[in-house]
Amino acid sequence: MQEFVYALLMVQASYRQAIQKSIREQGIDLTFEMIQVMRCLYRKDTVNQQELANQTHKDKSSLSYLLNNMERRRLITRIENSVDRRSKLIVLTEEGQALHQQIKTLVETVYQKVEESTDKIKLQFCVDYMKELSGIISND
Repeated sequence: MQEFVYALLMVQASYRQAIQKSIREQGIDLTFEMIQVMRCLYRKDTVNQQELANQTHKDKSSLSYLLNNMERRRLITRIENSVDRRSKLIVLTEEGQALHQQIKTLVETVYQKVEESTDKIKLQFCVDYMKELSGIISND
């Protein structure tokens, strides 16, 4: 099991490196964590910080630092939550949306390159097994 988890971590690290390389080649100065936040915000127009922390698997303090950095870059903005005034909602700005579209295209290109040299049947087996394994681990 340890070897399996190590292999998963290696795939994850390789994926992050491929994405980072692709965006660096385009002169885009973003961290992988910023890309994750942008993806979450793009999928859902407005998200509160706690929900964003849950979706990105980050603690609120490190996420807060990341959001401050993204706000300085004008990629996101915080708006008042009409339901709970103590809570702020995080939204992608127009600049953030445009940059997300550019990054999305780069990420899709990375996926296409990997898919071209991947056995689709093996890949589907891996996906199915990962879901099964996740269920087993979650139930413990």
